[in-house]
Parts: sequence; C-alpha cells; structure tokens
Amino acid sequence: MEAETVKTGAETACGERVKGSACVPAEQAVFAGSSRIQNALARVWPLCRFRRIRLRAVRLSQAGEGAQIWSMQPTSGARFPSGPIYLSARISSESLPITARIEHRCSDDFEEGNFSWILFDATSVRRRFIHLPPAISELRLVVYTNDPPFQVLDLQMREVGTLQRSAGRISAAVIPLLRNPKLLATKVGKAFALYRRGGWRAIRQRLLPTNHYPEWVRKYDTISDDDRRRIQADIRRLSYRPLISVVLPVYNLPERFLRAAIESVRDQLYENWELCIADDCSPSPHVARVIREYASIDSRIKFVLRPENGHIAEATNSAAGLATGEFVGFLDHDDELREHALYMVAKELNAHREADLLYSDEDKITEDGERYYPHFKPDWNLELLLCQNYVCHFTVVRTSLFRKLGGIRKGFDGAQDWDFVLRASELTTVDRIRHIPHILYHWRVLEGSTAKGADAKPYVTEAQVRAVSEYLARNGAPDARVVSMPSLSMLRVHYPVREPRPLVSVIIPTYNQVALLSKCIDGLLRGTSYPNLEVIIVDNRSDDPATRRYLQQVTADSRVRVARDDGAFNFARLNNEAVRLCNGALIAFLNNDIEVVDPTWLDEMVARASRPHVGAVGAKLLYPNGTIQHAGVLLGASGGIADHMFKHHSAHELGYFCRAILPQNVSAVTAACMLVSRAAFDQVNGFDETAFAVAYNDIDFCLRLRAAGYLIVYTPYAELIHHESVSRGYEDTPEKRARFEGEASKMLERWGSVLAADPYYNPNFSLDRTDFTLGMPRRLQMPWA
Repeated sequence: MEAETVKTGAETACGERVKGSACVPAEQAVFAGSSRIQNALARVWPLCRFRRIRLRAVRLSQAGEGAQIWSMQPTSGARFPSGPIYLSARISSESLPITARIEHRCSDDFEEGNFSWILFDATSVRRRFIHLPPAISELRLVVYTNDPPFQVLDLQMREVGTLQRSAGRISAAVIPLLRNPKLLATKVGKAFALYRRGGWRAIRQRLLPTNHYPEWVRKYDTISDDDRRRIQADIRRLSYRPLISVVLPVYNLPERFLRAAIESVRDQLYENWELCIADDCSPSPHVARVIREYASIDSRIKFVLRPENGHIAEATNSAAGLATGEFVGFLDHDDELREHALYMVAKELNAHREADLLYSDEDKITEDGERYYPHFKPDWNLELLLCQNYVCHFTVVRTSLFRKLGGIRKGFDGAQDWDFVLRASELTTVDRIRHIPHILYHWRVLEGSTAKGADAKPYVTEAQVRAVSEYLARNGAPDARVVSMPSLSMLRVHYPVREPRPLVSVIIPTYNQVALLSKCIDGLLRGTSYPNLEVIIVDNRSDDPATRRYLQQVTADSRVRVARDDGAFNFARLNNEAVRLCNGALIAFLNNDIEVVDPTWLDEMVARASRPHVGAVGAKLLYPNGTIQHAGVLLGASGGIADHMFKHHSAHELGYFCRAILPQNVSAVTAACMLVSRAAFDQVNGFDETAFAVAYNDIDFCLRLRAAGYLIVYTPYAELIHHESVSRGYEDTPEKRARFEGEASKMLERWGSVLAADPYYNPNFSLDRTDFTLGMPRRLQMPWA
C-alpha cells in the first residue's frame, strides 16, 4: 500500500482501516460492519457494485475570486469509480450553503461540460447523486467560497449497481401508484387490455422495450404492390404536380452505390422529376462512364463533369445549375430515396402550396441494404436545430429560394446542409417550413462517412460551430458562444445575460413544510449565482408553528417578502395574485419543494427567456434518486392530455437522438420551475384560475402562449431537484379526484385537437410512453390509404 500523508476517519498510516484487530484495504472498507450477504452480493459485478472509494482531498489553489480548487485522489491506489455515483462528504465551514462542482477529465484537459454540481447545505452531505464516465484520470472539487476555514474532512463515493438503479426506478414508478388507487386501477386496466391483445410477450415488450424497428418496417413501412397502385392512382388525382429537380453531387464512390443512388430516383412512383448530376472530377473512370450510361437511357437525367475538384459545396451548386424544376431536392451520392419519396413531397405541396422548405424522416442503411437507426424528427424546432442538424435528409427547397441564397456556401464542408437550412429559414416563415413524418431517405453508412460518426471527418466540428455562430450573429446574438460537445456531433450555445441584468421575481406558494421551504429559499438566496432577484413567498394557510416562525425570520433578508393568503388552495389564483406584487420583468414560478444544486440555473434560464419570441423557459428537474422528473412536456400522453418526457430515466441518459440533453422547443413546461416574461404573462392573462385551479394550469398557460405566437423552451442546463407532491400530496381523496377529472375534461374540451398532435413529438412514436418509443400499431395514417 502507498503511504498516506493525510488520514481521515480510522485510517492507519499505511492507508488501511482497522476492522476489529484486522487491517482491511480502504477500498473495501464499505463492508466493515456490513452483513456477509452484502459482501457476497458485492462480488456480483456489475449488477450490485457496492464498492465505496474513500478520496483524499488536497487544496491546490484559489480558482479565482470566491473559489477554491481541491484535488481528489482515491486512497490506497484504488481506481476512480464510474457510472452512477452516490457522494458522501463531511466538511468544516462557518458559512452554509456552499456551492461546489466536481470536475473530471479523461484525457489531456478538463473539457466543457465535464462536471456535476453539488450543494453543501450542511456539514455532512449524504447520498448526493452524480454521474461519472469511465477511465477518469483526475477529479477535482471547485468550491465557490472565500471562507478560509473551509476544509474537506471526509469524502467518499459509492458506485450504484444495476439492481439498485432498477429498484429506484421501480419504486419511483410504483409509489405514486400506491398513493393514488384510481391511477393504479387505470394502469392495471391498461395492462390487462395489453395482455388480452398480446399476452405476456406484449407486456414484457412494453416494460422492456427492444429494437422493434425491423418488425415495424415489415408491418407498417414496406410498400406493397397494392400500395403502389393506390399511390399511382392518387398521383393522377393531384391538381398540382411540380417538377422536382433531384441534385446529386458525385465523387469517386464504388460503382454499385452510384448505380443504387441513380436507380432510387428512376424508381420513383412520381414521374415528374429530373436528376441533375455533377461529377466532382472523380479520378476513377467508372464514375463518368456510369453517369453517361444513365443519361443516354433516360432523358430526365442531366449531368456535368467538373474539370476540377471543388468539394461538396461547389459540386452541389454545379448540379443545381442544371435544374429547371420548381423545387430542388438533395441526394448524396451513396444514399437512396424511397420509391414514394417524391410522391410524398408532391402530396405535401398540394396541401401547402406556399411551402418553401420541406424535410422528411430518414434512417440508415448498411452496405448490404439493411435498414436501421431511424430518425423520426419533430416539426420545425429552431432551438434544437441550433444544437444538432436534425433536418438533414430528405430536404427539398423552392428553387427560387435556393438561388436567392446563392446555393450552398463554400467552406462549410461536412456542415454545408446545416448552414444552408439555417440561412434558408431566415428568408421564409415557419408556416412555410414543412416536415413530412415518413421515412423517405436511406442514409448509407460506409467507412469514413459522417453517417458513421463525426470522428470520421474531424473538420466537420469546426464547420458546425461556424455555421451556428454566424447564424446567431446575423440574428441578434453576436455575443453567443458556440462550443462542440465532447464526443458528440452536437453543439451547445452559451447565451450571455444582457446588462443590466433584469430583475427576476421568484414566486413560491407554500403550505407548511418548513424543511423543504427553507432548503428552497437557502438555495435561492445563497446557492444561486444570479444577483438581481426578489422572492415572494405566498403563504397559503400555513398553521405549523415552525413554518410561521421561519416566515417571520426570512423577511430579514430585504429580497424576501411574504404574502399571506387564507383562501382555499388554488395554485393558479395564488400565482396570479402574487404576480401583481412583482416588480420584475421576468417571473419565475417555483414550487416550495425545489432544491437548487446548480448555482447557474437562473442565469441559464434568464439568458434563454431573453431571446426573441420566447414566452416561457422550463428547467430539467430530477427526483432525489437522480432520475428525470421533468424534461419538457409531451402532449397527448397519459390519458390523452400530457406527461413529462423521459420520466424516470437516468439524468445522464442521452435520450432519443440526444433529445434528453439538448435545449429545444417544446409544447409546454411545468410551472414547478418556469421562467416567464412579464409581458407575455400579462398578454395571455396569466393562469386560468377558474377552469384549472390545481391541475393542467401550466399546460393550458403554455398552449395559450404558443397560440399568441410565443415559443416554449426547455433547457437541460438549468438542473434542479424536485421533491414532487410533498407539500400538497397526491390526488388521493374523492374530492381531489373529482376536481382532477373535471379539469382533465376541460383540457380535452379546450385543447383536444392540439393535444392529439404535439408538433415536437413525431406521430410515429407511441403515446403510451414518453421516451420516444416506436408506436406499434402505427398511429399515423398513410396518405394514400
């Protein structure tokens, strides 16, 4: 064992701990005093993973004004833990709470986003949940305090095994059901109906979803001869059949893939097309030979052989220069169109004649033609598009718009389509951008293609950052900083908070629960970095003496006011009346059971709420066990009204195409933590306290904001803990259930058609779940059916 210079607890000088009369390595000390059964379970790796690692902390330096850096290393040469981790700590400090973050690096330096926030709100911190990647080379603790007596007395991390994580998820899902018998009965009824329809296999598939895409393709996305006849008959009925020019830049690919791409256009059921090919000076002679061969047998195929290599942008523009169609569609040389792709475009154009930009869903295809990894996309979602190019393929644009933009820009190779879509969106309106929710494009995965991964072409990342940065600079955010997310072909946009910083009025309705309320207020006043805020606590009939004493004491801080309300509990009314007391240009609605863990949460929300056309911003809320409670609201789920996306999933799961970790436009966010501009709040007359006293008032409010032209934004970069329903409990009495059912009926009556079609959740997904699971049976009707 290596020698220890700092000893904590019962450690000896050799880095071991004393258990009775025996020396036990520090790494195994977690089992001291534990049962033999636990010791046996700990050997079952990786299911249980009870390993606890004691860390020694050494203060390195000041990190800047108001911060200290502590290096952390496992004792006794143990390796760093990975995966879900519970952190335990003991500190010594005279000023609490103290915000800190644990930073980790796996390579040469500490990268953007590689940290977890923690809050020391007591001298002993137990079971704080964080997540660490494998192969960590260094950990450090950055403590945001200048208090010289601050010391780390003891620091331990315990790995959380699969069994414990599963048990936590099960308990998080089951306990609310046990507290709400009617909801439990509903769930049991659905399970029984599922069993009658498909037996235990159907229930198992629902509980343990697997890759159903091959089965889904076979059942719902395979074009039959009967489908072809119906499509052709529907084409004949179309009143508008525009010429679509498919643009195909080509460079030196294997002959069989070039032929496959060309044949996929010739196989189109919609025949009013032309194929415009540009060979970008391919050195292989077969490329020009194949192109000439097809041009000789089909008069709709045009081509140009470029005398020099100009890369993807110039080759695309050369091909588009041949186009005579009203619309231009983009096809990569190693990809394929579905045979009904152009028909679906024409069908959409018949319904929306003014459309300027259209895009479809897509999947990937192997060299052997096997379909996999489908990307079912949302309707236009600018906030998401600034983080990832979800539009991608199959994209069709009005030719006049393409030429007005000057075509594809040089210097953005690998991100040229992302840059083009962003620029095109500036010259049209949202109602002229159409999403076709059908797989119309197969993106072939070859060695070295960006379909295989961003690492295949390292220059892509630089082009992505530049495309988004320039878009933001052109659209009023020149100071926004765009960075690439490590190991993902995704971006993060850091928006600055404008100066002077707007006043934020934080409204917190409460009823007793002094322990929760005081933690929430402490997090606001001492654990939040945003400086310009006021807090209005709405005391709704609190009768607990400790709570009332606390409410008297907390107003000693000039930023805090308490408004007493002795009326019946009506969440919408309490918030509406509190807004009248506010002085801020921004209003933050916060539940009293919210716990602040990230000091920058309000800075992040204010920066996004200050963007043009944003009406409300919601945060990422976690259960205390580290699973997601709220990551934006999905309409149509949970009995046809709404539910939270990725509920009960791990806080660190990426989600479907990274949707759990990326900012995006959503239909609604929860008022448990919602930031709203005062102007937007007043414009829609706040919450509806008559129809939605308790439930759905935040969903209704967000939908009215959207109807008024505002956007709703979810940001995962504002992360808080939500002890859901602790204060007011669950809908577990006849009176509460009757009121809840009445409000649900009013939601369906007012918003039924909107609830049935969430624009940010693809209609190919199931509404029985909120994690982007493929719908079986399919919810979407084929247009030719």
